[in-house]
Amino acid sequence: MGCGGAAKFSNGKYTLTSDGVPRDFWVLLPSGYKNDKAYPLIVGLHWRGASATDVYYGNTWASGKPFYGLKELYGESAIFVAPLGLDAGWANWNDTDIRFIGAMVNQLRQGLCTDTSRTFATGFSYGGGMSNAIGCQMGDVFRAVAPMSGFPMGCPPSPNKTAVILFHAQEDAVVAYHFGEEVRNNFIAKNNCTQATNRIGANGCVIYEGCSDNKPVAWCGYSPGGHWPPGFAAQEIKSFFDRF
Repeated sequence: MGCGGAAKFSNGKYTLTSDGVPRDFWVLLPSGYKNDKAYPLIVGLHWRGASATDVYYGNTWASGKPFYGLKELYGESAIFVAPLGLDAGWANWNDTDIRFIGAMVNQLRQGLCTDTSRTFATGFSYGGGMSNAIGCQMGDVFRAVAPMSGFPMGCPPSPNKTAVILFHAQEDAVVAYHFGEEVRNNFIAKNNCTQATNRIGANGCVIYEGCSDNKPVAWCGYSPGGHWPPGFAAQEIKSFFDRF
């Protein structure tokens, strides 16, 4: 929708009104952005108590790199956006955050040249939980999601499926490992995957076979670790997103 015209966004902060509430988000374009090239759109979601700018600029605690290290790997080949949750979190009461994310993506698609078949999301902790909610409900908008150390956010019935790669440390003392396994099992059931797996990448991740509609589920349950994004996550996420 936004291809061929002048860009309506540049780098920096923007605000839209969703459910009557002003909501902020930060956009990061490739240098040399071209309006005739359809770029993947990657949404980065912050953790509880953090800000969108922690994702946008790269908080040293999370990875020290913008968008959990993905910006460095993608270089100038993708558009990134970091939305801000209400009260520094993603409670998503009555799907308020789902509607905000949908409105934000729609504005970006209208104002920039994006590949609408390659819209992705990732996040850590509370942002991982919001990534789970996006993966559950917004398969008509997002091709794949990559929750890190996320917790279950509920999964209302929806015919839309999303590819997903999940990360969770066995030693996580904030969001227990079994919560990650619960989310994984929900996606396995939702996407009609079998229990058979194959290894992918170089960090012990596996991908489940037989998932319907080319919406695979991958799982990176790892040790040692804790409640922080693993150093290998960015490479595994990009490799997974590059499948689509």
